[in-house]
Amino acid sequence: MNPTVSDISITLKSGALIPLLIMLPNVVWMLSPKADAGAPLPEPLFLTIVENVGRFATQILPFFFSLDMNRKLSLPVVIGMGLVLTIYYACWIRYFAGGRSTVLLGAPFLGIPVPMAVAPIAFLILSSYLMSSWWMFGASLLFGVAHIWISILTL
Repeated sequence: MNPTVSDISITLKSGALIPLLIMLPNVVWMLSPKADAGAPLPEPLFLTIVENVGRFATQILPFFFSLDMNRKLSLPVVIGMGLVLTIYYACWIRYFAGGRSTVLLGAPFLGIPVPMAVAPIAFLILSSYLMSSWWMFGASLLFGVAHIWISILTL
């Protein structure tokens, strides 16, 4: 008997889309030349450790979860995720179109302070609802506090 498409199980969980969507512009940034690279500002070691632990967790945890689009508030959460992802991508476009000036990395957008730190954190927190994951929620908060704090310190 030949297996059909419906018989084949997909081992990659749909939650894997979350880190992919967040990291896409970061990959472009890493591969592109920097216009005005200055000396990096020192960051508190404790915050750097917390940020990196949170970053690692928010990039790995989604691979173990599926996005549940049948939850009670799924539609408003998906709309919110779309809005913050649009803001995030718009800020990246502004950065690339603005000559890759590091000032644009932390510049407010639509009244949102440090939007390139706030938007992905909001996206991750909202995604934790669709994953029904308290682990993802906690990791997103941990990463968010440290990432936003460091972003403000290094402006």
